[in-house]
Order: sequence, then C-alpha cells, then structure tokens
Amino acid sequence: MLNGFVGEYLVLLGTYQRHWGWASWAALGVILSACYLLWSYQRVFFGEITREKNRTLPDASAREKWILVTMAVVTLWMGIGSTFITTRTAAAAQDVIDQVEPQRPYEAMAPNVITPSVIMPNRIPPQAKRNSANASPKVMTTERLGLR
Repeated sequence: MLNGFVGEYLVLLGTYQRHWGWASWAALGVILSACYLLWSYQRVFFGEITREKNRTLPDASAREKWILVTMAVVTLWMGIGSTFITTRTAAAAQDVIDQVEPQRPYEAMAPNVITPSVIMPNRIPPQAKRNSANASPKVMTTERLGLR
C-alpha cells in the first residue's frame, strides 16, 4: 500500500507545483478511490460466507505466507525508503522536465549562462551540453542515465 501512496504523493506534489486546480481534483480522486478500496476490502475479507464449500478452504500454506511476507517487506521498503529510488531517477527526470518546459524569453536572451541546479548541483544544464563542443558522448550518456 505504501508503494502506491508514495507514487501518488509525488505525482500530486508535481501537479500542484504547476496547476493547483488539477491537483485538487486528483487528490479528490485519490481519496474517493481509497474509500472504495477500503469498502470493497471489508466486504471481500470480512463479509459473510455465501457458499458452504468455501467454509472448508484451508488458510495460506507456509510457502504462500513466505511469499506474502517477502512482498510486504519489499513494498514497505519502497514506500519508506523511496529516496533510494528517486535519487537514481532524478537526473533523467530533470532532463525530461528541461525538454518539456517552454523556454522563457529571459532564458532565450542568454543561452550560454550556466545556472546552478537546486536539485543536483553537479549537473550540467541541457543548454550547456548542446553548446559545449568538447563534451564526449559517453559523459552525456551516463549523465542522462543518472549513473554519474
């Protein structure tokens, strides 16, 4: 459950920074879907047994419990320790943001100015990458993949 929540939170946070109206509608959708999920969970797992043959079904075996515990640990780790994953994808995500964002008039006037990035201070902006003639393709590739 935490794995999906962190993803939803990051999407809502990014949407809110660009357009708060759409983020509020999305948050309402997340809340309503959580209500529906809890309601259906209650009916499926704690509802009445309607067929007699289902009363004799065995519980989960030791192998199934081991798989469930392993999946729960991985899901909790991804939910609680999400910075481990997001730091690896930050450079690639920032490159996509740089390509999608429209260039503002004050940026077009000074294309060779390198501004420090708040998220990743060691990162070279895309304008500097395009303008530098001595940059090797291998450096650009590893930087775009977030390996640097």
